[in-house]
Amino acid sequence: MAARTEQDTEIHRQHVRLRVPIAVEIDGQRYPVDDWSIGGFGVVGALPRRRPGERFAVRLVLPFEDFELALDLEAELVYRLEDEPRFGCRFVRLSAGQLALFRRIVEGYLSGEIVGADELLAVRVHERAPQDVLVESPRSGASRLRRLFGFTLAGLAALALFALAWLGFRERWLVVRAEGAVVEAPIVRVLAPTAGRVEPREVDPVLAPGARFGVVRLDGGAEVALASPCECALVGWLVDPGRPVAAGEPVALLAAVDRPLLVRANVAASAVRRLAPGDRAEIGLPFGLGTVRGRIERIDLRPQLSALAAGDPLAAGRRPLSVLIRPERPLDFELLGAPVEVRFD
Repeated sequence: MAARTEQDTEIHRQHVRLRVPIAVEIDGQRYPVDDWSIGGFGVVGALPRRRPGERFAVRLVLPFEDFELALDLEAELVYRLEDEPRFGCRFVRLSAGQLALFRRIVEGYLSGEIVGADELLAVRVHERAPQDVLVESPRSGASRLRRLFGFTLAGLAALALFALAWLGFRERWLVVRAEGAVVEAPIVRVLAPTAGRVEPREVDPVLAPGARFGVVRLDGGAEVALASPCECALVGWLVDPGRPVAAGEPVALLAAVDRPLLVRANVAASAVRRLAPGDRAEIGLPFGLGTVRGRIERIDLRPQLSALAAGDPLAAGRRPLSVLIRPERPLDFELLGAPVEVRFD
């Protein structure tokens, strides 16, 4: 027991001994400290792997109301008793800042001045403590994380609800959808140059300007050629082969292939007021070909004019208007006549 008294005196002879319970972590194991001061500490426990005079890192833990304060320090083993599990250490290499902070915390700890994290942070700022002092607050830290997680979830939920509300509002009030739409090309109606009977000819898929694709045979056997006025494709005949036709009667439809395909969409007259030439449109193609953007080239008022000519002016406002859309990239000619979906935004 003499050795214990001697070593205790060696450790604490310059500092007041403290009996406030703290803990110390050495080599990953936590020990309760029953006797300590600013100069060092004594521990009831075994420390088999260390020898007197050896220096090592320690972690001094001071418990407060809702958090723990951990100080990472360096200590030297002063003694280790052989007849009972007890050892003592002294702190080494304490800087002036560490020593001042340590002393201030101990004084506040004993007087009750430091009981919460706010008071400790005030001491931290006042003393300008080094970076090796760490405030640990398991419960308050977990609570802050839970609150932060809750606020994050609430924020994401609010954003999702806002996005859904905006999409609903946009679809209801800002987006115009066509009642029907079809891919078309500039169509040319070929008229019979004279009375006679129509006789088609075998032709290539694309007709050059002036190419013959049929004739009108007169009663005397003479024939008048039906020629393509453009680089066109034959869409179809409007009369059966061999049928008599009058001069000026439409006999065939040609589609110009030297100009891009367009999309003609029927839009309710009540919605057309929200559109103007140059507005953007989205064209949904068939057969899984995706979508393509386009712009309104013109809005055709002929349905209203035809209703007025028919003596039914009120019907003009009920009939859909024809909106012509030019795609931003050329469409495949095979899509001619295909139905598509169109929306304007």
